[in-house]
Amino acid sequence: MAPDVRRPVDRWLVLFALALVAVGMVWIYSASAIKASQNHAAATAFLTRQLLGGVIGIACMLALSQVDLTPLQDHPRPLQITYGILVLLLAAVLFFGPKINGAHRWIRLGAMSLQPSELFKPLSVLIAAGWMVRHREAWTSHRDALPKLLGLAGIMSVPLALILREPDFGTSFLIVFVTLMVVFLGGAPKWIFAVAIPVLGALGTAFVVLSPYRLARVTSFLNPAADPLGKGHQALQSLVAVGNGGFMGVGLGGGKQKLFFLPEAHTDFIYAVIAEEAGLIGTVAILALFIAILWRGYRIARRVNDTFLKLCAMGFVLLLVVQALMNMSVVLSLAPNKGIPLPFISFGPNSLIASLICLGLLLAISKEAGSA
Repeated sequence: MAPDVRRPVDRWLVLFALALVAVGMVWIYSASAIKASQNHAAATAFLTRQLLGGVIGIACMLALSQVDLTPLQDHPRPLQITYGILVLLLAAVLFFGPKINGAHRWIRLGAMSLQPSELFKPLSVLIAAGWMVRHREAWTSHRDALPKLLGLAGIMSVPLALILREPDFGTSFLIVFVTLMVVFLGGAPKWIFAVAIPVLGALGTAFVVLSPYRLARVTSFLNPAADPLGKGHQALQSLVAVGNGGFMGVGLGGGKQKLFFLPEAHTDFIYAVIAEEAGLIGTVAILALFIAILWRGYRIARRVNDTFLKLCAMGFVLLLVVQALMNMSVVLSLAPNKGIPLPFISFGPNSLIASLICLGLLLAISKEAGSA
């Protein structure tokens, strides 16, 4: 579509996402101020880093919202170059990155750090969507479909293996799930999933059973009270925070669990802090904002005519919403701890930038859909 007839971006999508970013900034300060002071830093240390990530992320969002993604389906060279760079960065993380909380996930860049696995999330959607469209003829043939899908699996397996090695099982699971959804929506034969899902389930089970710390997370999820001061500590303290909040919450800044009772209060478990301080009303409001993002993303995908853009739109919105549901499930002890942040809200400049990149790409598609 010619640039002069493209519509404005989806303003409601921007509003919902930036509302989540604003909520995140408020509660990052609430959850991290005492921890920052305890570490002899300014009370706003974590907030300042998140604000910097927000500025970078919004700049990326604005720039990407003006990009026409359509040529990428037939000319994937930019995706191939980006893929190669990220694979090299993921390898560099394992060999040269610092070990933080038992994992190699970051590369230090002065005061900031780079987490390549976060940047691979939106790229994985573009790769999968482009592959499905370029090989669309194969999906009607049982003989041709399997080799093409194995080719996509081979492309995705290299970065996924490096992410698993960090280790980061939660991010790997999210990327695999969203990629499978893009493949499904892209028209792959249904029998493929009858084979792929059990195989992936068996591999996932093996990764858990053969890894003592992953197995401990599962067993502590099933019975956190068995080790209340060890593996079950996070889950129990998170539920205490949720219970303390009740319907209305104890008020902004009034939460007690963030006072070193709840580990990772400003990152993976910030939803528990919000539950304690803003109550059921606050947590439901956040869930409603993510559902609103899902609605706008689905609306964009339904209204755009290009198949590649449809698949990308659904992939980007699923990345955001499925990750949010994963995080909330962990906080509410509905799933084992995966160490995955709440998009737009949890502390983590890289996570915020990646979420805003997804949003920018979704906004670019919304201009083609005329869904503003």
